[in-house]
Amino acid sequence: MKEVNKDNTTVFSGIFSLILADPEEVPTLRLPNIFSDDATDVEEFIKRRNLKKVYKRKKVPKKRITACPHANKKHYAKNMCNNCYHRSGRNKKASDCPHQDRQLYAKGMCQFCYLRSYHKSKSCKVVIKLDDLKI
Repeated sequence: MKEVNKDNTTVFSGIFSLILADPEEVPTLRLPNIFSDDATDVEEFIKRRNLKKVYKRKKVPKKRITACPHANKKHYAKNMCNNCYHRSGRNKKASDCPHQDRQLYAKGMCQFCYLRSYHKSKSCKVVIKLDDLKI
């Protein structure tokens, strides 16, 4: 059977004597009693709470679609939805490809030429990687 400590001392009993000379001096946190008749505790609590700065985010107004009839869709560019912008919102012409009469898609090219060069560059990288593996 285990021995029972009659004076209720534990291994941690001496810690208070190391940290604080008197265990009665342990700091306590006093919270306001919101149910008391004395309103001073509640008023102090409200004053402290109001001292904190409250930062609210400014609401940025959403762009409205006014240049196309699709007011219920999400704004994309130039006050148009995605479909209307790509259909009629672009006005520059391709300059770096033989199709000078087509609309600009990316990197100065029309959509056909850009996709051809994009897929060509991707396939060349794959071939180079396969050649490195064979060695």
